[in-house]
Amino acid sequence: MSHVDQTVTNDAVIPIVSSSVFDSAADSRLALGVLAVDGTAVPGLEAEYLAHFQLRRRVYVDQTGQLSEKDLLPDGTDRDDDDSRSVTFCVLENHISGTRVVGVSRLIVRGMPRQGDTLHGTRLPVEEFCRDVFENDELPWDSVEVSRVIARHEKAVVQDSIQWHLFALMLAYVTNHGLGRAFAIIEPWFERHLKSIITIDRIGEVRFVEHYLDYNVPIEIDVADSTATVTSRTSDLVERLLAAEPRLVYVGRISATETSAA
Repeated sequence: MSHVDQTVTNDAVIPIVSSSVFDSAADSRLALGVLAVDGTAVPGLEAEYLAHFQLRRRVYVDQTGQLSEKDLLPDGTDRDDDDSRSVTFCVLENHISGTRVVGVSRLIVRGMPRQGDTLHGTRLPVEEFCRDVFENDELPWDSVEVSRVIARHEKAVVQDSIQWHLFALMLAYVTNHGLGRAFAIIEPWFERHLKSIITIDRIGEVRFVEHYLDYNVPIEIDVADSTATVTSRTSDLVERLLAAEPRLVYVGRISATETSAA
């Protein structure tokens, strides 16, 4: 069963990367947007994409124990097949120590079948782990699953803001690309937390998922209602994300003494 290692601090799991992201926005606090599509980094964000795998490993293996060492690839990352049919998002922080990867998430897109491809068009993880829920409900190609949502910061209020930004990113992408129903399989404690952020419905019973070494519950996200909720909390952020894609959006300000040296 998963656990949280209290000796592994948030500061310790956050990767620092040499990056030019803030070169043209030196006084911005955060940069957010699409990091990769179908396992290929957005041009210019290759180092940030590699660093996001470090964050995933440090959180899910070292800090929370939700994944086992045996699930890692030889390079030490938790990259899996679903990364090749996912849109990956990031929140980067302009920090005195460098550019920090403080938030990541991905949308796994069920996708249309492709010749010579055994992954696109197949079941989402939530369908595999909760077959009882979907046995009479074949999901269409445009269904998505929210996955690998991580927000880490030393300050709780900033960490909450990072999480809001991640959901704003995913909701904006679903809207921008005409995608459909959105699902997730999460821990019951996170389900309770998410209810204060977005609109979700439990669609199945809690069950132990061996892959995640924990009890999880399947949910569906109400995209329209959730977008309205996030918009009310973050003002025009969703609209800015819709307009900017595929470019990054910069939010917040720092003083000159805090500017990243990267």
